[in-house]
Amino acid sequence: MSKYKRVRQMIPMERLGLFLSFLCAIHCLTMPFVVFFAPYILGSLAFSAKIEWLLVLSSFGLAAYILILDYQKHKRLKPLYFLALALALKVLEVSWGSSSYNWIFGVLLGGSVAYAYWVNYKHKTACTCKMKAS
Repeated sequence: MSKYKRVRQMIPMERLGLFLSFLCAIHCLTMPFVVFFAPYILGSLAFSAKIEWLLVLSSFGLAAYILILDYQKHKRLKPLYFLALALALKVLEVSWGSSSYNWIFGVLLGGSVAYAYWVNYKHKTACTCKMKAS
């Protein structure tokens, strides 16, 4: 089965979570390159602290909801470890306070959440129990 078909078989909430975590990673990766043009292009809206926290909280909240529900069904902790890693990275970023490295933390954070979804999906497809959509 191709990777595209596997992603299409994910339930809508999982696809949304995967999309949000990739959006977060892309946002943080492109920020250093686009920040010079942001006042001219976007008026700095896309790079404000409110947008960053909105992305982080929505991504973490959705990931925690989905991964905890799936943990209760399948008893696999590995996806939750990657979510905890992402949370630890965010706490480290906030406590460090240096804005020159925020994009590195953002990319690692988004990648960790996305990988947690992917590992969770792999567990779910390998599971032989009867699954219902969460």
